[in-house]
Amino acid sequence: MRRLPGITWLKVDIGDADSSLAKEYKITQVPYLQIYGPEGQLLADGDEALRWIDDRLVGKPP
Repeated sequence: MRRLPGITWLKVDIGDADSSLAKEYKITQVPYLQIYGPEGQLLADGDEALRWIDDRLVGKPP
């Protein structure tokens, strides 16, 4: 995976609803993804956030 300067990536992989982590925290689904800038401003969410990540991981300009 390509590293992007100034971006912190936090990913929690619950696996699926049957995983021990999902059961422990009673997680049945993840509602949507949100991306925040360094100053805390919302940059993208939902499907737009997925496109935001995809554009940057494949090297397209923002």
